Amino acid sequence: MTETNGAGKKRVAILIEQKVEDAEFQVPYNALKKAGADVVVLGSRMNEEYKGKQNQLSIKPDATTTEVTASEFDFVIIPGGMAPDQMRTNMKTVRFVKDAVQQGIGVAAICHGPQVLIEGDLLKDKQATGFRSIRKDIQNAGAEYVDAPLVVDGNLITSRRPGDLPIFTTAILKRLGLSVPDTTLPDEDDVDAGWWKLGEEWGGSSKSEIVGAINTAIAGERYGLESFQNYLESVTDGEICQTFKSICAHKQQHIQQLEARLSVLGEQPSLKVTISSVLADLKGWLQSNKSDATILRRALGDLQTGVVDTYNLRNKITDPATVAIFDDMEVVLAKDEQQIGDLYHNRIVAERSQPPMPTSRPAVSS
Repeated sequence: MTETNGAGKKRVAILIEQKVEDAEFQVPYNALKKAGADVVVLGSRMNEEYKGKQNQLSIKPDATTTEVTASEFDFVIIPGGMAPDQMRTNMKTVRFVKDAVQQGIGVAAICHGPQVLIEGDLLKDKQATGFRSIRKDIQNAGAEYVDAPLVVDGNLITSRRPGDLPIFTTAILKRLGLSVPDTTLPDEDDVDAGWWKLGEEWGGSSKSEIVGAINTAIAGERYGLESFQNYLESVTDGEICQTFKSICAHKQQHIQQLEARLSVLGEQPSLKVTISSVLADLKGWLQSNKSDATILRRALGDLQTGVVDTYNLRNKITDPATVAIFDDMEVVLAKDEQQIGDLYHNRIVAERSQPPMPTSRPAVSS
């Protein structure tokens, strides 16, 4: 890759738009700055203050994609969040990225960032990844979607979510031939490299935030486990009982995985709130709600809450190992939700299709 600065300093463009995913901008930006790169923030309008989706970032661009050319840079980075959906509507930004790819300049996109690559017709016959919600879009653009933290195909680098950021950023630094003082860059394929430390060093999640997220997840799964154990004691249908037992086993497994992750981080579970009062309310509710269908509906609500909470935790943390656990949990919770939903639907349909019980009529005298 050619050096574009007279002093041989690597020059990197990082694109920005409103509601960019804060960490996906900040982590590569900070790491490249520490590595001595000349980082240029490119927006669509000068004098505009761009704010992050999580309200942690507020920055003005150094230039716009209209006034620069791709050949001035050694690398281009496209962070995610809601920003890429705006970037792809700006023909100057799309042309800038397209020129970079065609000139062999490195282009790295994370999360929803590949939307810009899609708009430029740059993914045909490529391997790529991105946020799960744009998987079909990537495939429809002619690429092979790979569910991995890092996918490299030629001069294109793609990653899926904030949890991949330390690996994503390391890949960029290595391809630029850059190093960060007093920091060892691990092998990109080393899943046990302690990536969270790099994430924290470069402005991502702190250790306390990671530990807090894990403890939040443990609290949710412990409540879920005890709830389903209580539901199990209250239902009569054999199929529902087996399903609840399976869900209890899933939750026990999740708790073990989360506690093991805490142990790797040198921490112990620390729950700030007790779930005893919540469970007392549940037991009181169960005493007056004996219908299997009613219990199924409440169980369904518990699982739906778990799916959403786990999804949100997964997207907040920049530790790949912790996020991988959250991702697996979300998939299992969603499958359990569907199974309970099907059981509930079948029971309701069955109840509605039952013929009314005959009523006794008084004898008619002749």
